[in-house]
Amino acid sequence: MQKNNEYIKFLNNLKSKIKHAQYKAYRTVNKQLIKLYWDIGKSIVEKQKKLGWGQKVIQRLSEDLQKEFPQNRGFSAQNLWYMRKLYSTYENKPKLQPLVGEIPWSHNLIILDKTKNDYEKEYYCRMVSKNGWSKRILTHQIETKSFERFLTENKTHNFDKTLPIQIRKKVKPIIKDTYLLDFLEISDDLKERELESKLLDNIKNFLLELGIGFTFIGNQYKVILGKKEYFIDLLFYHRHLKCLVAIDLKVAKFIPEYAGKMNFYLNLLDDKVRLPDENPSIGMILCKEKDNIVVEYALRNIRNPVGVAKYYLTKDLPAKLLKQLPDPSMIKNKLKELDEKKR
Repeated sequence: MQKNNEYIKFLNNLKSKIKHAQYKAYRTVNKQLIKLYWDIGKSIVEKQKKLGWGQKVIQRLSEDLQKEFPQNRGFSAQNLWYMRKLYSTYENKPKLQPLVGEIPWSHNLIILDKTKNDYEKEYYCRMVSKNGWSKRILTHQIETKSFERFLTENKTHNFDKTLPIQIRKKVKPIIKDTYLLDFLEISDDLKERELESKLLDNIKNFLLELGIGFTFIGNQYKVILGKKEYFIDLLFYHRHLKCLVAIDLKVAKFIPEYAGKMNFYLNLLDDKVRLPDENPSIGMILCKEKDNIVVEYALRNIRNPVGVAKYYLTKDLPAKLLKQLPDPSMIKNKLKELDEKKR
């Protein structure tokens, strides 16, 4: 048994090293590609300014480059226009330029097309680099105003006291303060089992809202203690955090008793379900409303990592948030915090 455990640790260590090396290689290639596209965009802009070339030069350039490099599909006229746009957008923005090289070209195009200001661009570039968002998740996060929610969030959790620092840094940006569940298309007047059922019917959309790394294990997940059975509403596994994530659904306002119940569930998971090489299980209480002061007191002596978040069933939320956005200096500070969490 001990030899087998040692082998599993050894194998997992090698897997981690291989994945890290592959990721570093990918990032190097991606940076070189973005640098090439930046240089092409810069050259086009400079030549047009100097020689007065019009729009037709893009089409001609595309045709000639594709003849020379037929295997490379990156030289279409549309892509050349995007290269020009990339350079024009970030030409005088030295703070944003390094971020552009950290994310894939396809993600850069989405950010160029769908964001309105430099603050948004910085936020989404950092989140893609930090969390490995796919194109679909990035698009979803932009459409559901993830940036605005980030600026106005007031996260309530006890991660600082219950998690080792190396895990804590990874968990904080993953567990949100608010979750937008407008895809459920239901009213506020519902029961917890109805909310759970709707989430299961729309599990793909819910995973998009949760973010990268979440794998669904099951609902009403049964854990036995003695002669009694206990059921966890939703159970996930997070691949990057390497831990179980239990979600307790509440259609009412948060009350302190919810924290004790979640603490009990996490004790069960850690003792009876968690594998030896996994990190401590994390709990999230997803409720309709919460008073942050009440949550703070309720979590004060909870020894397991628990977060409390609100859900919204309508996209009216972002419209309201727009009126509450902080001033530019506070936005800069929030983005600076995000940068520091990456280190």
